[in-house]
Amino acid sequence: MEQDWKDILAQFGQEVTLRRGEEAIPLRAFVQPSLDKGREQQLPTPLGIGRQDRFLYLGPAGHPLDLDTLVEWQGQQYRVQSAHLMGQGICPHWWAMLFPRDEVRL
Repeated sequence: MEQDWKDILAQFGQEVTLRRGEEAIPLRAFVQPSLDKGREQQLPTPLGIGRQDRFLYLGPAGHPLDLDTLVEWQGQQYRVQSAHLMGQGICPHWWAMLFPRDEVRL
């Protein structure tokens, strides 16, 4: 099953780059918008309207994600909100929730 997952990523995955400090790791993963019913994509904040976009990430088990990892996809950078190693023993992969990088906070 693990080899099947690698084959699916190789054939259908999208090109992403994981950044940790100066290290850049190109790989293939799935990234797609996460649309929640009843949840607004923009919410008011003390500094104006804030984006609340979230994106689902499914990637290879050999490249872990943590809160300090930046994910580059389609010319945009995303921060990791949460990440979990899933499917251990069957089909290990990283499942993460991403949100757009906020330039103001950096």
